[in-house]
Amino acid sequence: MSPFLALNIQSTLSLVAFSLIAVWHVAPRLDARSREGALVPLLWVQVFRYAPLALYAPGQVDPRIPADVAAAVGLGDLASAVAALLALVAVRLRVKGAIALVWVFSVIGIADLVFATMKAVAAEMYRFPMGWNWYILNFYVPMIVVGHVMIIRYLLRRGGPPPQAHVSAS
Repeated sequence: MSPFLALNIQSTLSLVAFSLIAVWHVAPRLDARSREGALVPLLWVQVFRYAPLALYAPGQVDPRIPADVAAAVGLGDLASAVAALLALVAVRLRVKGAIALVWVFSVIGIADLVFATMKAVAAEMYRFPMGWNWYILNFYVPMIVVGHVMIIRYLLRRGGPPPQAHVSAS
């Protein structure tokens, strides 16, 4: 099996699994919270996006990985992690403009995912030894993609939790 096919199978299965976890388990619990209350745990998942800086650790990845690709992946995720942390603190402390910071993070984070993915695929990064970064690609990236979708969902929701649906007993 080619490395590209293996990565695609793993990433797709992770994306399906995290989507189901989000729909079946996470969203029902977050829906009962205010928008801000729902955003806090979703932002926590994004805060750890500094993990791809392992691309710069000696012996972790093939030194033939192009420097511009390593920078796009590692530094883009670092910027996303810092933006997520700032947004998280602002939301948690109820700072004025916190929701705007979450939007800023979302733009940075989604742009990073798109740009870094394009650079990595164009450089066929999956052909190089990547150490721990292989798991980031096939496990953590699908999780943050689902997290971004959920964050946008709650950003588009106004105020508190939606009204509870009342089901009559028949």
